[in-house]
Amino acid sequence: MNFQTMTKQRKFVLIAAAIGIISMFLPWINFGFLGSINGMHGEGIIVFLGLAVAGVLAFMGDQTKNIEKSLWMGTLIAGGISALLMVYYFIRMLSNGGLSVLGFGFWLALLASIGVVLAAYMFRTPGDNFKDGFDSLKKDIGTKMNSTTDSGNTNSGSNTGNTNPPL
Repeated sequence: MNFQTMTKQRKFVLIAAAIGIISMFLPWINFGFLGSINGMHGEGIIVFLGLAVAGVLAFMGDQTKNIEKSLWMGTLIAGGISALLMVYYFIRMLSNGGLSVLGFGFWLALLASIGVVLAAYMFRTPGDNFKDGFDSLKKDIGTKMNSTTDSGNTNSGSNTGNTNPPL
């Protein structure tokens, strides 16, 4: 990996994903002198996995080019799930009047998850759009499903030509 030859899109997605993953271990909820809770609880684990998947997908492929369509769509989906969960968590805390207890890690994770989506979308290849991205993702999944199905239909060679059954 040569960080200097990477495209802006990949760099920003990787940086945002790394910041988001680090923020999962920082305080999300502060209880004053009683302590704090980090993001590795509840839906925070899904946010962590979404950010990790987005980072891995941004790392895959030719790093001197923008993220390919199917990987771009996967990056948007993984980052989008993380961002939606963070916004949901924010709204839930807002309705409960608990914004004052939210810690630094929460705010960093919220910005990082939104940053993954924005970086993947804003720095995309000019021809990339959602329709083509979904079509490419569907085609890749279909190709992989067909290749695993075809490989399971091979003859095992158990018929050796012996007409007498074993005793």
